[in-house]
Amino acid sequence: MTENDLMELMPQLEAYHGRFHGFFCRSEGRKWSMKYLQGLMMPIERKNAENIAEEVGAPPRKLQEFLSDSPWDDEGCIGEHQRFVGEMFGAPNGVVIFDDTGFPKKGDKSAGVGRQYSGTLGKTDNCQVGVFMSYASVHGHTLADRRLYILSQWFEETALGRRKRSGIPQDVRFKTKIELAMEMLDSANESGHLLFQWVSGDCAYGDAHEFRKHVAGMGKWYCFEVYHDTHVWTDDPAWKVPPVMENRRGRKPKHPKPTEESPPAVTASSLVSSIPDNQWQRICLCEGDKGPREFEFARLRVFEKWNGKPGSASWLMIRRSLQTGDREIKFYLSNAPETVSISEMAWAGCQRWSIEVDFKLAKGEVGLDHYELTKYRGWYHHITLSMLALAFLKAVQRQWGKKMCAGYCS
Repeated sequence: MTENDLMELMPQLEAYHGRFHGFFCRSEGRKWSMKYLQGLMMPIERKNAENIAEEVGAPPRKLQEFLSDSPWDDEGCIGEHQRFVGEMFGAPNGVVIFDDTGFPKKGDKSAGVGRQYSGTLGKTDNCQVGVFMSYASVHGHTLADRRLYILSQWFEETALGRRKRSGIPQDVRFKTKIELAMEMLDSANESGHLLFQWVSGDCAYGDAHEFRKHVAGMGKWYCFEVYHDTHVWTDDPAWKVPPVMENRRGRKPKHPKPTEESPPAVTASSLVSSIPDNQWQRICLCEGDKGPREFEFARLRVFEKWNGKPGSASWLMIRRSLQTGDREIKFYLSNAPETVSISEMAWAGCQRWSIEVDFKLAKGEVGLDHYELTKYRGWYHHITLSMLALAFLKAVQRQWGKKMCAGYCS
């Protein structure tokens, strides 16, 4: 976006910003939040507080204090943000998607920082990691919520000083990435601002049995990518509680166990060769910059394996590229009803790539990873405003009728 574009859009931006006025501290907080939003969308190379302050004519210290120390309600902003996203992109069959992204950092002062693996960086390095939820429908997609993942060593007694310096609240406890994702999912479901039927994510989230079970318990359908060595049963495993043996001492058996007739679990990848050619369906997921994005899909009814035990009946969906020489194959598990078509399931499962596009856009266009803040509150404040800026730009582009990054299914 050019400066001329932004100036032309200022009346719309001011109206959009007005939706969030009640979440900032007094008129001063509203003033700095508007300045910061404006700066995040300006065509400057590095969108940290100092550079933004210079561009928008604000005192750098004031913007720093606004981000790191001012107690404005970023959670309230997220609630209103989701309401806006629902108004712009909402659809009954919407998809919420979960993924995390890394923010490389130097030193040990930034809240939650440490050496950890980041798929964004493709290696283990010193970084912060944020867990994000996005929303996607036929109308568009954007980031919808966020949580800072804090490594467990930050909660050891020896790290008390670090927690205080970085402003981590005393009531914050260690949570896994899956727990943070479920927290965001529950919040979105309870608020009702985002219409959705599907939940998706990559293997790191799809491999979590408790996450899949949690989604099913909400009455929603998941279509998660899973690893090739994920174990399933192609027939009912038919585990049974062992009978009580005569003269046996001890407790009566309560838990089902495999019997002699129980089939063994098999890996997802071992089932590919058993699918006849006529059962593969070519499905166009979206129109890309280089033409239709098409893949071949097939699916089988299976029984999931949850923590080593039989889980519910579901679909194993398999996706392969059209290149016969070296076909990339991906696997998905879904609890969608048998009446749901494979084309709808394929669309929902592959929406998970839209969050990758949103990360790229947010980092490139609205400075998601440009912050130079160390405090816990500062991370949430900057990330929240970046998400608001991204949603505004997406809404403008939809209004202008422009196609933004077509073909995000990869």
